Amino acid sequence: MSTFKDSDSERKPLLEETHNAGRNVTHYRYANGIEEENPVANGDSTIQSADEHGLRHLPWSHKATLLMLCSAIFFAGCGFSMIAPFFPRVATDKGMTEIEFSMVFSTFELVMFIFSPIFGNFLTRLGAKFLYVSGILVGGVCSILFGTLYLCPNGLPFKIMCYAVRCVEALGLTANVTASFAIVSNLFPRHVATVFGILETAHGIGLMAGPGVGGALFEAGGFGLPFYVIGLLTIFNGLIVWKFLKPPADIGMERRVSAFSLLKSPMVLVTMLSIMAGAIGITYLDPTLSDHLEKFGIGTGTAGLIFMIGPGLYALTSPFWGYLSDKKNVQSPLIIMGNFMCCLAFILIGPWNYAPFLPFKLWVVIVGLVLYGLSIGCAIVPTMKCLIIGAVDLGFENNLDTFGVVSGLFNSMFCFGAFLGTTLGGVLVEEVGFRQGVSIISAVFLFAMVTSAMYFFIRLICRMRLQRVPTPPPDESRAYRQLLSSAQRIEEEIDGQGGAGAASSPTVLQGAQGVGSMFSFSSSMEPEPLSATFTSVADGQRRKSSDTGGGHVIT
Repeated sequence: MSTFKDSDSERKPLLEETHNAGRNVTHYRYANGIEEENPVANGDSTIQSADEHGLRHLPWSHKATLLMLCSAIFFAGCGFSMIAPFFPRVATDKGMTEIEFSMVFSTFELVMFIFSPIFGNFLTRLGAKFLYVSGILVGGVCSILFGTLYLCPNGLPFKIMCYAVRCVEALGLTANVTASFAIVSNLFPRHVATVFGILETAHGIGLMAGPGVGGALFEAGGFGLPFYVIGLLTIFNGLIVWKFLKPPADIGMERRVSAFSLLKSPMVLVTMLSIMAGAIGITYLDPTLSDHLEKFGIGTGTAGLIFMIGPGLYALTSPFWGYLSDKKNVQSPLIIMGNFMCCLAFILIGPWNYAPFLPFKLWVVIVGLVLYGLSIGCAIVPTMKCLIIGAVDLGFENNLDTFGVVSGLFNSMFCFGAFLGTTLGGVLVEEVGFRQGVSIISAVFLFAMVTSAMYFFIRLICRMRLQRVPTPPPDESRAYRQLLSSAQRIEEEIDGQGGAGAASSPTVLQGAQGVGSMFSFSSSMEPEPLSATFTSVADGQRRKSSDTGGGHVIT
């Protein structure tokens, strides 16, 4: 049995194999001696399903933490989207062109793409709670500062201040989101996808509520009022989180994992592609769909309602896809099906130029938006768990350090896809038109689906073949014979040099270092013979192997 030592300040996994239906089970041992099963770090990279009770039976402290996470990410989404209905008008009056104020949105995503892996790498050094709370407070302060920008002179000063404040606000949101995903993975190891889906719902509701709230406050009190209200509420929420959120236990631990090391896993690379495809699809429609809907002769209010179909269904269905991923352990089928359904959805949203059987009617676009809203969560929500599986495949410990890097990588890839989607949206519509551009986005989802299907199929075949290979008994292996020979040689050397007193000689110590970790001594004053000890350990392994049908034993 391989163990990782506990300390009072951090939690690390205690690896323990139990042959329950052929699965390896990982346990967490806490400083107070309590052990908890954690299905995320199974040796065969198979994530067990969540317990049958779900989130209802979690401690109240966990539920309170989840509520605080949801409220913070709601205000973050609201603050990001509330400028959409009125900022273009104000920016134009201040001397900004359409491209320049659209860069206010895309710069936000670009900053998050760059700094998410950095915050993820140093999460345990800086502290998850510190990053989370400081990110909330920075976002609230920047929101208030943005409300004062109408006082800046027109032209270049206004442009510089807009980009500067928006970039700093993006830094705060990056720290907040990266830390929140890591806290979720660390605090809810059995419900990673479910809780992630709940957070996506909170964020989606914030994104949908933001334009309405921002527009109403702008009409009531001018440019500054929306930013003052959301900023103060965000700061108040940050102070509550700072007071009541219990910091994770892995603060100050040595950093052993980096985002670049995760790229060695094929699972991570395939999952990254699905994340980017989903983000491209979400953000492609933001700057382009409203103009496309005008071709059907509908009013602005009706277009706004149709625009909310996709994000609304995504927010509502994300917890379901997360629960299904945790409960049934079906990450790969969900990702493949989600990408395929998104591909079909974008063909309908166009409708596709090369599908003459699809009429250019509004109801076809609405059907496509409904299908897209139902399926995009299926493609994105299980990806966080797949990234954790890929990290475990590489041998990373199942702790906050790994979760921080995984969270940073997820956030970075999503923001990179969002940046590409926003940028490509304007370029494709201008160069080839909306309907042809939608075809290109559909091809992106198709490529992600085919790549994921090929990888997961090959992974399944390899695992099935490995399970059919019989494990040779330890006494028939070359390593066993070499170790047994070394143990006998050390024993003879001890006997020849006068017993236990000679065991301190450099020769004996040097030989013992090679195999000492494989031996156990009795609690009596005299250690039992090394060869006998090694033989008894091997016999125990052999018996355990025969009892479990030749399965592996962690040693």
